[in-house]
Amino acid sequence: MTPLSFCVMPSRVLRRDVPGGFRDWSAEAQAAFDSETLFYDAFEGAEPGTVYAVGPPLKRRFRIFVKQAEFLVDGQPAQMREISQSQRASILEITSNVAAPTQLSIRHPDLSLDMAVSPSQIGRYQGLKTLFTLSRNNDLAWVRDWARHHVETQGVEAIILFDNASDRYGTDALEQVLSNVPGLTTFDVVPAPFRYGPAGDGRELTSARFLQFGLFEIARLRFLAQAAGVLNMDIDEMAYGPAGETVFQAAADSEAGFLTLPGTWRYPQPGAPLTHAAHLLRSAEEDAPMYPKWCLIPNGPQLGKSWRTHGIKGLPDQLQQDFGFFHCRMISQSWHYDRSEYQDLTLEPDPLARRILQRGVTAQAAETPRKVARPKAA
Repeated sequence: MTPLSFCVMPSRVLRRDVPGGFRDWSAEAQAAFDSETLFYDAFEGAEPGTVYAVGPPLKRRFRIFVKQAEFLVDGQPAQMREISQSQRASILEITSNVAAPTQLSIRHPDLSLDMAVSPSQIGRYQGLKTLFTLSRNNDLAWVRDWARHHVETQGVEAIILFDNASDRYGTDALEQVLSNVPGLTTFDVVPAPFRYGPAGDGRELTSARFLQFGLFEIARLRFLAQAAGVLNMDIDEMAYGPAGETVFQAAADSEAGFLTLPGTWRYPQPGAPLTHAAHLLRSAEEDAPMYPKWCLIPNGPQLGKSWRTHGIKGLPDQLQQDFGFFHCRMISQSWHYDRSEYQDLTLEPDPLARRILQRGVTAQAAETPRKVARPKAA
C-alpha cells in the first residue's frame, strides 16, 4: 500500500464553494460533493526543492485561503504558485531551498496545518510500460483478469491502482491479486478515501466529480513522469490492437506520442458467468459514439500537459487503424446507472472479441497463479 498525504479542512473553518444549482440537487448528490478536501496529496516533485499539492479545484474560498497563507517546507519559508490546468483539479507548486522535503506547513490567521510530504515514485516507474486506473469494489477476479489481459497482450510491466474507499475488501486483497500476475514488475495500490462526486448526467453534476482529475495529476507528477508509456483503462475496459503490436509501441511511433483508443460496448453471452471473457456479443446496429481512452509517452510531445479521462485538452484524436478497447457491459457495480438495461438490443457474436478476450483471459484464468514478489518502494 502506498498512501497519499491528504489534507481535509475542518468544516467549522471553511468549506468549498458549491455550484450554483446545488440546492436543486438530490440529497444523495449533495452528500457526494466534496466540500472539505483541500489536497488529495502533497509530494516531492522531480526537481529538487519542489513540492506539489494536488486537490479538487480551489474555487473562491479555498483560493483566498491559500493566497493569504504562509507556506513552509521543513520549517523554511517557501514560495507557492498555482499551476492548475483544469477546472476540476488544482495544483500548487511550492518551492524552497530544502532539497529533500519531508513536511509541508500552512500558516493562516484562522488555521495552521501540517502534513507529511509523500516521497516521489518517479524513479520506481522509470522506463516501465504502466497501466493505471481508479477502482471501487470491483470483483477481485475482474481485477485479476483485467491486469493479466494487459500484461499478456500489451506488454504492461507496472500497474497503479487507486482504490476509492472499497468496503468489500481491503487494500491487502488487491495487493495479493496483483502480486500473482505473471510478468508484472511492480505495482502500487493507493488508497483514495475521498468522495468521488455526484452520479448523474448534466454539466453541473459532471463538473463536480473532481477525484479522477486530481488522481490523474498525482499519477502524472508523482509516479509516471519518466515511465516508458502510460495506458489508462477502467477495470471494465480491455485494450486491443493488431496481432503482434501494442498500444505502447503505437504511441511511441506516433508523431504526437499519443494514441487515442475508441471504445465499443461488448455484452455477455446469456447465462455465462460475468467475466470479461464472456463479453463476446456486439450490437447488430451501429453503436452510439463512446468517449475514447488513451495511451501516451509521458516525456514525449505531450510533456507538461494535464492528462484527462478521455484525452488531452486541445489535442485532436490520434487514431490508428485496428487499435481500440472493448467496454465490457456487465463488468460493473452499476453505480452510475443500471448496466443491465440493454434487453431491447439485437446482439450478434463478434469474432474480434472472441479472438481478443479469449486469447488471454480464458487461458490465463486456467493457470495456477505464480507468486510475483512485490518489489519494495524505492
